Amino acid sequence: MERIDKKACRLFLEPVIPPNSDCGLFLVQNLKYIVRTAVKIVGHRRLLILCLYARGDTPDDRPKLSYTMFQASDSFVTYDHDPGSKTRWRTAMLENLDKEYCFSSKKCAFYSRPDEQRVLSFCKGHSEDGFDALGWVQLNIREKECRLRIRRRQQKVVNEFRPLRPLPGDLRAWLGRNIMPAYFYYDAKKGTKKVRGVCSACGQESGLEGVRHNAKGVCPCCGRELTMKSNKKHGLLYDRVTASVVQRLRDGELVVRIVKAYRSHRRGEPVLQDFYEETRVIVRQSKDGKFEAIPYHNSDYDVVLTPWKKGYPPVMYLYGPNFNAETCGYLYTRNLKRELKGTPWQYCQLEPFYRGIQDQMEVAPYLTAFREHPAIEFFVKLKLFWLASQIAYRGNFKDGHELLNLQGKNLREVLQIDPSDLPWLQRPESGVRDLLLLRVLRREGHQPSEELFSWLNAHSVSETGCLERALKYATPHKLIRYLNLQFETHSLNKYSGKSGTLSDYEDYLEFCEELQYDLKNEFVLFPKHLKQAHDEAQSRIKQKNVEQYDAQIAGVREGLKRQYQFKANGLVVMPPRSAQEIVIEGQKLHHCVGGYAKNMANNVCTILFIRREKRKSKPFYTVEVRGDRIIQVRGVNNCAPTPEVDDFLEAWEKKKHLKGAA
Repeated sequence: MERIDKKACRLFLEPVIPPNSDCGLFLVQNLKYIVRTAVKIVGHRRLLILCLYARGDTPDDRPKLSYTMFQASDSFVTYDHDPGSKTRWRTAMLENLDKEYCFSSKKCAFYSRPDEQRVLSFCKGHSEDGFDALGWVQLNIREKECRLRIRRRQQKVVNEFRPLRPLPGDLRAWLGRNIMPAYFYYDAKKGTKKVRGVCSACGQESGLEGVRHNAKGVCPCCGRELTMKSNKKHGLLYDRVTASVVQRLRDGELVVRIVKAYRSHRRGEPVLQDFYEETRVIVRQSKDGKFEAIPYHNSDYDVVLTPWKKGYPPVMYLYGPNFNAETCGYLYTRNLKRELKGTPWQYCQLEPFYRGIQDQMEVAPYLTAFREHPAIEFFVKLKLFWLASQIAYRGNFKDGHELLNLQGKNLREVLQIDPSDLPWLQRPESGVRDLLLLRVLRREGHQPSEELFSWLNAHSVSETGCLERALKYATPHKLIRYLNLQFETHSLNKYSGKSGTLSDYEDYLEFCEELQYDLKNEFVLFPKHLKQAHDEAQSRIKQKNVEQYDAQIAGVREGLKRQYQFKANGLVVMPPRSAQEIVIEGQKLHHCVGGYAKNMANNVCTILFIRREKRKSKPFYTVEVRGDRIIQVRGVNNCAPTPEVDDFLEAWEKKKHLKGAA
């Protein structure tokens, strides 16, 4: 489309004689503009010129020229005569020029029949009404411009994927044999010990014992785990999975092709199985030297040259499954060695990592993270799959601090542990907690023990913060023995079990340090009645002046209200107004929150109150939050939340994106 010469148009801003001020059309109240027209050769192009005149401020004033529209066969542009206009040249259609509903048909009128006839002649009879005819021409121009923009945009996508090769020929068979859930179809026969049937994965017929509808088994031919299905009982079986295929696109570029496979089988009908490609993610080095992942998704909307659009597939339901938008899936590994050879990812250990985690994975984030943190290769070789996953998907940070020294020269410098501790981290159940715990043990001079790790796993202790202070004064064996004894004897903290007892003990030790007790004395270190000793130490802490923290706590209250305040089902979450209010909360509910005023003032934790909406002044439940994780929820005498409070907490966590207590 050829653009209109705006410089030449300035010579034809008013090529017509203005209408008279006493024109009868100006007496019609609904009309805002009178239109005069002309056809001129402007910049070597034949243009239709429309001049829109507004009535003057008084009846004797000359009509004022507001707009001059230049219309060509394939484009149009309008000059705005308003001195205060931000945009002198406008590209809006006549219908949208003044941002009023039905502007051209209800707010404008032609000055004379010849003015309208010029429009009809120029627009070649699209309608018998001049404004309708012009509207159709301009609408067609807009549609052509839109299609042209789409074509240009999609041409870039076509060029992007021009070197792309077809998907592997055995992908369909691989999906059916290795990825799709496998079934054992059989015909039940009474009195038969060994029932013969067909495996849906390998298609081989075999005999199995203990066959029962919906029971589990293993195919003796292909080794797949099977779900047994009686041919006379099963209805519609529908399965769908996500898988990723990695291919080389260009030198130094990979593309991750995410396919969606489905299979349906209704009793008495043939099996239907197919797959389609939903997402492509190009992994390449950007101009600034960093590696980036550029996603494209398959869409049927506005297809001119290709259905591929930039971006991830749209998410239809925020709080439900979005199968088409999922990018986590099974990995096709048969071509990896060939596709990665000679690329920056040749040694990324993608296949060993996938087999090590034994789960579905997102491939593109792993590939980009490997180029940023090449140490991932060595973590996978050391079988530290959880650590490679942490660095690839969550980054090298834990609670705002670097987890690893990735600039270290050896294992000791990188992990900051003794090399002899490596087997503790190679266990399948290991995680960040175990790495941090090993550092604490070595720092305090303790040896790692199976007893300690097993105890922590059995009682779901996911954080090491509550262990650090205790291990400064006690060995792991003595600590476990003491906590077990206290829990069994006094049934402390039923809400969160022995991990809650550990939290209470950590609070007690903190009180003792602040009160400068001698923790080398085992009588002080291991009180016979932990709850009583805890409360006594807390009482002494409360007696200290807490007014020094009032200003700090009051200063953050408004921010906490925006971040955490929530109400539902007659309950409300609210932050404290002062340190004294936290102390009073603990006194009335008979728990230890009064000792947390200092921690809250120092931004170590956040204390919040759960109150009944109709009785906000009466303490009900107290919550400790650190970041986005709820650490503990305590009622009167440290009681557990009621079902009513549990439901409220679940709604609060969902609304504020919080994580429940470990």
